[in-house]
Amino acid sequence: MSDALALIAHDLKNALGGLEAELSQLIDEPTPVMAQRAHLHCSELRRQFIQFLTLYGARTDGLSALCEDESPGELLDALQRVWRVKLQMEESPVLIEVSEASQPPAFWYFDHRLVQLAMDAAIHNAVRFARTKVWLAVHERDGWLVWSVRDDGCGLGADDPSQANATGLGTALSEAVAQAHSNADRTGHVHLAPAPCGVGTQFTMALP
Repeated sequence: MSDALALIAHDLKNALGGLEAELSQLIDEPTPVMAQRAHLHCSELRRQFIQFLTLYGARTDGLSALCEDESPGELLDALQRVWRVKLQMEESPVLIEVSEASQPPAFWYFDHRLVQLAMDAAIHNAVRFARTKVWLAVHERDGWLVWSVRDDGCGLGADDPSQANATGLGTALSEAVAQAHSNADRTGHVHLAPAPCGVGTQFTMALP
């Protein structure tokens, strides 16, 4: 196992210890708030662990995309719904919206599970930096399916408000997912840059 993956495994171990402490408090103080907090913590650990296992598989056996005829728009809408509920439960001030510029094609060949994992990781990172909003979009450009996640934070280079819980796992996973999608001589790729509007950061993942 590489040093990076070993560090991620260490972080997951520590997080599980924190969850164990939260659950132990429920034994003596079974309040709805504590139960909700433990549930959110458990969901976050499950997300991180799935990402870890996927990335570890990519590093050892290679990540293969099982592409099928999928609807990009339906996946984007599903991501928005899930994250809206999640942020409401966390009482976060950040809103998740599908950008008006999003114009998804009716269908595209991609691995639904892997793209969902990559976009989920990108949204998670954007929420950490966003002040009030995160915008999702997907469209076709020059034969590529381009997914994007944009936040209204302080932009690249800004201090990470949750650095203590950051592992870098999401970025590495997104890159692995993109590279697993190929068509002829073209391979998927990701890009992180200042948002075109000049405020915040935009993540893009282009799939052939």
